[in-house]
Amino acid sequence: MRGITEISVPGHYPKPTPAAQIYRALGAQAWDDALRIAERDWKQLLTSGLPAIRALVDIVPSERLDADPRWRRIRAYLQAAPVAGASLTATSRADAVAAVLRLTSEARVARVSGDLLGALALARRAREDFERLPHEHRAALEGDLPHVLFAWGLTEVLAGDATTGFEDLARAYSAARARGDTRLALLAAGELAWLHATEGRVLVRDQWIANAHALLPTAVRRTPEPASLALAETAAAFDRLEYDEARSALARAADAPGEHTVELAWARALLASKDPASDLPRALADLEQLDDALFGDAPSQLSPLTAARAALLLHLGRGETARTLLEDLPSPVLPSIRTIRAAVHLVQGDLDRALHDAQAALHDLGRPRAVVEAWAVIAAVHLRRRDPATEASFRRAVTLADTHGLPSGLTHLPLRDFEALAAFAPPRSPSMLAVGTAGTRRPPAQGTPPPRATPSELAALRLLAAGRSTGETAAAIGVSPNTVKTLTRRLYAKLGVSDRQQLALAAAEHGLL
Repeated sequence: MRGITEISVPGHYPKPTPAAQIYRALGAQAWDDALRIAERDWKQLLTSGLPAIRALVDIVPSERLDADPRWRRIRAYLQAAPVAGASLTATSRADAVAAVLRLTSEARVARVSGDLLGALALARRAREDFERLPHEHRAALEGDLPHVLFAWGLTEVLAGDATTGFEDLARAYSAARARGDTRLALLAAGELAWLHATEGRVLVRDQWIANAHALLPTAVRRTPEPASLALAETAAAFDRLEYDEARSALARAADAPGEHTVELAWARALLASKDPASDLPRALADLEQLDDALFGDAPSQLSPLTAARAALLLHLGRGETARTLLEDLPSPVLPSIRTIRAAVHLVQGDLDRALHDAQAALHDLGRPRAVVEAWAVIAAVHLRRRDPATEASFRRAVTLADTHGLPSGLTHLPLRDFEALAAFAPPRSPSMLAVGTAGTRRPPAQGTPPPRATPSELAALRLLAAGRSTGETAAAIGVSPNTVKTLTRRLYAKLGVSDRQQLALAAAEHGLL
């Protein structure tokens, strides 16, 4: 998935050092801000921040220095001071501190805009520049280091090395706690809880949720619950198949401050696909509208919401459309797309491809959710082929679901397959008990009857799918244009679509044309 974005919680963070503030201003090319900091904290900078003053003078464009007498005064002081003859090497290293902050800021902007590969390249350049700095120059970043690690970690998790990303976020949490920056520590804990939740690492997820809750009472100025923490609790309730609790946590996430649009959409779709109280066609229409608004210029396969769209299409009985959407996806990202694709192939009756994708997903050993889902699909394939391995495969799926607290991983099989496999489950399985009592929505099996349409709806459908306008359709079937609009809305709801093009595709898929 994409796109996890940073949360900005209102309130005051403990101030970084004046030198770090100057480097940050220089990285943003905020020359006046850098000057005001230098003037305000001049005495402190003279004792512990001379490299930052040197960077200020060396990095600001010369024409800007010459145009403002205040800059000339600072430059003149440095020229008269005994340290004025700093080497070019020292100057370039000071410049590199500003470059670290600038590149990190640019990486965040690229990530929020959806350019994950660009963000990764910028974040890694920032990391390389940072690692080349001597320790005395790294000290100038002390106040910003938790924020820098936080930004690098999110970028790595989304587009690069997830292990490095998790380590960066954990370091950001520890550094923030050490500095007394409770707010940033809370954000880092919330992000770690949410990211582990998307992978199905339940014990680690719950530990980070506990860490975040321990910080909430001590956060300055009544820090609200971060959206990432509420999202993690949404996923936790979903995994337990407790849909009322999941809806409540999702509502808190939606009300929390910050930018988590994509994550909210993913969690909302995940819940809608299984929650029997949800309006599935509306959920798909809302998701597609958001997907088009955020990633309309990119190929659909590159959108981080593709997996969520496919899951909703699958549960609406539009498996072939879901399969087309997933056909040319790049390497799977969070959450593992391979198990969703395996479930789609299973529902469509393509057992070879279902088995191939499920077996590939077993390599995601650090992703318990993917492994549970994969073994469930493998068991269903074995069942349909009357393979003696059916019992062992399903027992493994259920045992893993019990061990990791993931009964949700057993819910993507069609009901007919699941009911047949239930006979092979270990006795007194908590996961099987949860699935049996939750009333979870399941994808329809292949051959499920198409949605029922009235003769008037069918007549309008065939004309609209052929490209006729509302007026032409009304004249052809002898009704008013308003009646055609009413029929169209009913068809959209029954087929889970939101425009004419999708209507034609869904109608063809269900054999209604």
